[in-house]
Amino acid sequence: MNKRVLIRFVPPAPIKVAVSKGISRTRNWNADKLVGFLQEGLEIWAADAYPELELAVVESRQAEIRFDGWKPDKESAAEMREAIGEQMGLVLEGIEPDEYLSE
Repeated sequence: MNKRVLIRFVPPAPIKVAVSKGISRTRNWNADKLVGFLQEGLEIWAADAYPELELAVVESRQAEIRFDGWKPDKESAAEMREAIGEQMGLVLEGIEPDEYLSE
């Protein structure tokens, strides 16, 4: 039986871009596309690091890594959360912002 880990992801804040002097526009992140990219990147990593885990990434207003339907011991939970968090950072370093920002 696979153990499910739910990753609640908070998309980055919109970015203000200067258009001309005194005029700017806001570019929003495509949260669905970011979540998909993150899900894919984490699944590739988890297949090697934690083959027994099933990862699910969802958009949220509060970041959290939750063990869904099971509970590892305290030390293992902390290690997994840290490893997943580090990997999320590595995966998100690989994005091209223009592909994920609105026009």
